[in-house]
Amino acid sequence: MNKKSQGDWLNHIVYFIAEYTGTNPVYSPQDLTGVLQEKFFIGPKDAAKLVNLVEKELAKGKLGLAAVELNLTFNCNLTCEYCFIHEKDPQERMALTTAKNAIDLLMERAAFPVVNITLIGGEPLLEFALIKQIVPYALEAAGKRNLAVTWSVTTNGTLINEEILKYFAQYKINMLLSLDGGKKTHDRYRRTKSGKGTWQSIAKMIPLIKMYQPWLGIRMTVSTEAISDMRDDFKQLVDLGVNQFIIAPAQGARCWDKEQIKEYGLNLVDILKDYHELKRRGIPIFIEEFENDEDEYTRWGCRAGSTSLAVAPNGDVSPCSKMLGLTSAEGKYIVGNVNTGVDVNMLGPFRNPINRQSLHCKQCTRKCSGGCYAVNFEQTGDHFTASEENCLFWVVCQETKSMSKMMQLQGARRGVF
Repeated sequence: MNKKSQGDWLNHIVYFIAEYTGTNPVYSPQDLTGVLQEKFFIGPKDAAKLVNLVEKELAKGKLGLAAVELNLTFNCNLTCEYCFIHEKDPQERMALTTAKNAIDLLMERAAFPVVNITLIGGEPLLEFALIKQIVPYALEAAGKRNLAVTWSVTTNGTLINEEILKYFAQYKINMLLSLDGGKKTHDRYRRTKSGKGTWQSIAKMIPLIKMYQPWLGIRMTVSTEAISDMRDDFKQLVDLGVNQFIIAPAQGARCWDKEQIKEYGLNLVDILKDYHELKRRGIPIFIEEFENDEDEYTRWGCRAGSTSLAVAPNGDVSPCSKMLGLTSAEGKYIVGNVNTGVDVNMLGPFRNPINRQSLHCKQCTRKCSGGCYAVNFEQTGDHFTASEENCLFWVVCQETKSMSKMMQLQGARRGVF
């Protein structure tokens, strides 16, 4: 290959990487490495070097954003005991000016051609009028910079109506429902302020929701009281028509003991078996944690504070929404306010978290991402010191992924998948 051809080839790879990272803002380095090997016939070592360079370029210089979480309000119509917003103030609502400034921050600092805006709370649908002002502003601001916007809303689902569904469908705003399982499990915690359960009101809306958003995703939060019902809760949600699941334990200041985590893991394996059986039968279902390779995580630390930021109703900026929900100022880790200015230099530890990795983590034989920053802080007093609970849940998830991979290989040999 002559120098010109080699240059064209490298330019083509660079262009492809820019496009891939832009359209996949939450890509994993392992995924990109595999794609480069397959598409450009690059050896694994060279592909890994290229991806490492990409990660370094994104991390240095200016803050390069892919996403922002707008906490439209800390008010909520429910009183879930395990909510990560520990000190709710119903008066905390985001002003349109604050939302615009947060969007401007994302657009000005965008390092990708596609950015994501997540509308969250509290309960974001309490601020539907504000959402209808935010969306056109963000699309116009993105258009001026030749950027595209994807949207996400995390909602408890109790305020959904056809007007909202039509609007979300029009602008391709994807809803993630918080639905913990069947009626018994869901209504244990997810109740109105008068103490009424909310499962029935949400369940009856799902057929209408799926008319406007056929592929429905939910977050199934598992409390310690619901461990034994996990499998049945999963089945009930599948029967409701749920397609995509995020299954995660309710973590916070209250710790799980080892026996509870073990039981959680055993029930997760049962769900894994059901999942592969459902897929074999052609049921449209997807659980990312069961599909990804157990060795996918090559970066220590998540993207909070690196390519993603969270904005509180008053404009305060933190690496993530869950950290905003902590009680102490140190835990929240406020780096400024979108109305007055953000100190990018304060995000240094989150942009290069490997530098804060503890000796214990460095010596550990299991590669991990270091756990949730907010949970780490609640349980260890430091965002970057992984709690024992986070470590144990990581092992459970990795072992489950390993089993999933074996099931996929066995199914492929039998011609099932």
